[in-house]
Amino acid sequence: MPFNKEALDSRLLLVVQVGTDEDTGRIIERTRSFSRVNPAASDTDLYEVAQLLADLQVHPLKVVRRVDNSEFIEPVEG
Repeated sequence: MPFNKEALDSRLLLVVQVGTDEDTGRIIERTRSFSRVNPAASDTDLYEVAQLLADLQVHPLKVVRRVDNSEFIEPVEG
């Protein structure tokens, strides 16, 4: 059965390294989340924004993630 896909929203996640656990030596990371990102924004534009936001962070950037939410809609027959 055919269906349509409707983009709902997107989020930009920046994973930063905030330190190291003194006991285990493991890296401690935190995620900075930016919601209400336009789902039509290109990956390139979003990555460039992430780099600019990373420059404002005290801690070093480790990972940039984009999370997209969509909805599948069945077409109305009639």
